[in-house]
Amino acid sequence: MTYSTLTQPEFESIHLFRGVDHTAIEHLLEECFFHQLEPEETLIAPENDNTHVYAILSGVLRIHLISPNSPAIIRLTVGACVGEMSMIDNEAASAYVMAESHCRLLVIPRNTIWRMIAVSHYVARNLLYVLSRRVRATNEIVTESIKRETLLEQYAMVDSLTSLYNRRWLDEYLVRMMLRCHRNQQYLALILIDIDRFKQYNDTQGHLGGDCALSALAKMMTRHLRPGDAAARYGGEEMVVILPGSDLAEGQNVAERLRLAVQNMSISMTDGTALPSITISLGLSIMTPGSEITPMQLLSSADQALYQAKHEGRNRVCVAPHVNFG
Repeated sequence: MTYSTLTQPEFESIHLFRGVDHTAIEHLLEECFFHQLEPEETLIAPENDNTHVYAILSGVLRIHLISPNSPAIIRLTVGACVGEMSMIDNEAASAYVMAESHCRLLVIPRNTIWRMIAVSHYVARNLLYVLSRRVRATNEIVTESIKRETLLEQYAMVDSLTSLYNRRWLDEYLVRMMLRCHRNQQYLALILIDIDRFKQYNDTQGHLGGDCALSALAKMMTRHLRPGDAAARYGGEEMVVILPGSDLAEGQNVAERLRLAVQNMSISMTDGTALPSITISLGLSIMTPGSEITPMQLLSSADQALYQAKHEGRNRVCVAPHVNFG
């Protein structure tokens, strides 16, 4: 086909030619030609060189980043252009361009585009606009991808039932925080919490009731912690609270405050049905400035204190027998 079959409405629909004097580039349009695409036919592929810009006169094109079988990231309709980036930088295309439906395209060779730009600054302006829109669309895709990745990372670190951090997060965070407190010559308190007679509670109230008790405990812990403190689900009905910069007295105050708050809190099912209250036992361990205690030792000493609290009758706070491993 020749340029003579390009209608005036088609010319005006092409974004690249907005505001362009038709007669100024008429002789250059004679160098262009038309191309038809069948549905699912590939127009541009990264493995092939591209020396043209394609303006869509009818139909829809899709852009795929990874492979032709990957989800389309952009769909382009009448007036849009493709191929301009690889045409400008003379590099291989970075994506696959495929026809979603029957397409009719105006094909503009690379040399013709440059001569059009020399003749009409409107073509240059429009090309910059097309490129800026393409970059903006790419930025939006990258931003959404980062958001999804961040959300997935968050899901991987958060317990779905309690919304507290999980054991994986705790293992990484505790190492970092202990190193920071050690470097800054600060105390660090760790509280290990266990719901008293939780198996019996599950047996009498059902697993849904037990889940409601765990969720209520987590919310209560979150409300009673200071900015900078952290809580995680250690496993089952056990929770861990980390208090950077807190010495023995501060750790005991926080632990006792949590114990009393849980003892007095109300628990209900999702439908509002009241459930029996719970109590917790707490084991407290302290890393003192300059000590060489490891995360495993800190957790182990808190576990010993928790065992002691259980042995002494539950619903109480006990301190690890060795709070200084220096």
